[in-house]
Amino acid sequence: MAGVCFLATMDTAPSSAPSSTRWIQEGILAYWTLFWLLNVCDKLIGGAHFMWVGRDRFAQFQKYFASVGLDAPWVADAGLVVAAALEVFALVFCAGAWLHFRKSRPALTRTWFFVGVLLTLGTFTFFSVGDHWFGDRFELLEHTLFWFIAAVSWSVFVRLEHVALPTVPQRIPGGAVAVGAALLLATSTSIFRHNAQGFVQRTEPLEAEQVGDHLYKVSFPFLGGSTVFEETLRQFKATHPDESIDHIYTVPKPLRLKKADALIFYISTDDKP
Repeated sequence: MAGVCFLATMDTAPSSAPSSTRWIQEGILAYWTLFWLLNVCDKLIGGAHFMWVGRDRFAQFQKYFASVGLDAPWVADAGLVVAAALEVFALVFCAGAWLHFRKSRPALTRTWFFVGVLLTLGTFTFFSVGDHWFGDRFELLEHTLFWFIAAVSWSVFVRLEHVALPTVPQRIPGGAVAVGAALLLATSTSIFRHNAQGFVQRTEPLEAEQVGDHLYKVSFPFLGGSTVFEETLRQFKATHPDESIDHIYTVPKPLRLKKADALIFYISTDDKP
């Protein structure tokens, strides 16, 4: 019993890390917690919404498996379940490590974050294997970079436990803080302005560019969806009353872009009798 009490006291004691380094450690824990939180939300929230552009992960997984001859929906379901489970558990352990850190429990913080890092490495390894299998080099580069970032995060977190660093006010001049605040304000303003001006592209009709005799080309914007498609056809009929739509088709498959964004389709028409 005395030993248990001693371990409990040791675990609840303040961290041996100097206070000047705790903000870096907490930043690492906060980063991975928010990283996995947003990834889990991305699995739950599909499509584009105000200040959020999600992806249909089931459709993405189904397309990947179909490219290697596995068209059955349950295969994509199974892959998505495994990926989601890894991300959820990584979120739980990273968030738990952050909670223990806030409550000054260094031993529990280290243990929970270690498990969270292992789950993070396992998740990106799982994704990287899939990237190799499906031949997606862009996703492979992204997942490989995150794999190394997770490993470096753990190394930095552990090394900072007994390293003394100068506090922020001592080493960062006021001018640098002012520049950083100005950049943050400018970036935030740009994001909100783009959202206010660009989000209307989800509903506004598009202009059809004539590229041949009775042939028109329409290029989708980044956030274009079914509403844009329907409004575009409605506008096209209104602006071309003497023509009737004969066919609507996209470019040949080898010419399609990787993502559904920036979709290009063509409208073929005939003269009305």
